[in-house]
Amino acid sequence: MFRFSLGAVRCLAAAGLGLATICAANAQQQPGENGAVIHTFPGDLVYPESVAVDPASGRFYVGSVKHGTLFRGEVGKGTTEVISPGGADGREMATGVFFANGRLAVVGRQTGKMFIYDVATSKLLASFHNGLTGTESTFLNDVTFAPDGSAFVTDSVNPVLYRMTPDGADKYRLEEYVHWNVQQLGWVRAPGAAGINFNGVVATPDGKYLILSKRNDSSLYRFEIATKEIIKVQLPDNAVFTQDGLFIDGRTVYAAQNTPQSVSVLDFAPDYASAVKRGEITHPTFRFPTSVAKIGDRLIVVSAQFDTKGSPAAVSGDTPPKQPFWATELAAPK
Repeated sequence: MFRFSLGAVRCLAAAGLGLATICAANAQQQPGENGAVIHTFPGDLVYPESVAVDPASGRFYVGSVKHGTLFRGEVGKGTTEVISPGGADGREMATGVFFANGRLAVVGRQTGKMFIYDVATSKLLASFHNGLTGTESTFLNDVTFAPDGSAFVTDSVNPVLYRMTPDGADKYRLEEYVHWNVQQLGWVRAPGAAGINFNGVVATPDGKYLILSKRNDSSLYRFEIATKEIIKVQLPDNAVFTQDGLFIDGRTVYAAQNTPQSVSVLDFAPDYASAVKRGEITHPTFRFPTSVAKIGDRLIVVSAQFDTKGSPAAVSGDTPPKQPFWATELAAPK
């Protein structure tokens, strides 16, 4: 097992993201120690959370929980842009985001709203509401596309897994795909972080399973899409803790961890029923990391700073956040 740590960052690359460009900023990229780059997001109290990547273009997408703004950046470059401002299309919050096949899915936490965009045209293809509002009723946390084009959405409070399914050309329909057995899963109803159940989600490359993160008991689950069978993934002790967003690369899963301020790297068995911990990635710029994504040989890690004053999240603190908010780009471990 390794503990992979990069040194202090010396370069700054401004990077905000979006769908219909309303703001752009150019910065001269400087070489960073170990090749690390800091991408900053324009705006006040952005509180970014999730990151999605487009490997073909080298671009990545991030959403603001505080305002619903969508940002776009590019690996290794200092150009930033807001592609869709907060409030556009009724999008007041943006937690989970995921990109696949030209589509960007976005979910909006306690607003109960979900969106799918065509990135090339900036067109809103679908918009749904689950009929619930408020943190006691719903907490749409993360989203992932399966290989068949369906988008699965976790709800950390309401024990339901949603699915946005393709329904004709550029159309989707929403369904409550699973109502979780709360006794089986040990579902917790509580205020704050203790009540954050399923959050991060990824689909395995073969499209057979979802891997789900359950933050409040530091565990991962394997969900078989066809049969709807769910089992707890067998993990070694301390494999993950306060884990949040996930990213899958073959049978390797990266898990952003909030309070350890690190990324856990897990290697799964062929049936995804168990995993071993390969190591942990740390960096001095990580501040309450909530998501991670791999693009080529680079990782993008978003520092949400949810443990600071003014945080819109289930946790907060007394110290003001450092601004502008940022994501760290660094070399992926071999």
